[in-house]
Amino acid sequence: MLPTILIIDDNENDVLITKLALVKIGRDFRMEVAVSGEAGLALIRDEKTRPTLILLDLKMPGIDGLQVLRKIREDSSLSSIPVVIVTNSDLESDKQASFKAGADGFLHKAIDLNQFREDLECHLERWLDGNTRHL
Repeated sequence: MLPTILIIDDNENDVLITKLALVKIGRDFRMEVAVSGEAGLALIRDEKTRPTLILLDLKMPGIDGLQVLRKIREDSSLSSIPVVIVTNSDLESDKQASFKAGADGFLHKAIDLNQFREDLECHLERWLDGNTRHL
């Protein structure tokens, strides 16, 4: 069975860029998209659509990325899923808050698609190549 990457992001353009970067990496995996924190949590909680890796936007209306991350980490059946925050934020406080809430990585949405792809590929190698989250 192919690994599944779930992109949770409310910005259509950012989802498109992330998907494009993932395709350029050239690995075999499924991609799912949720356009809100609520929709993302529903996919994560469903065993049929449970992802192998989550790429989570930080700033979303409704349930934001940090709230989604906290809900994942509070649920013992979900807490081992690696979550990488993918954001436009350059604030150190956002980065610190993400790691405090349990993020496994923090990635800036790059203007340079090649740089974004390289950064994203590093996270995929870490989380999809047999490494597991250390709790």
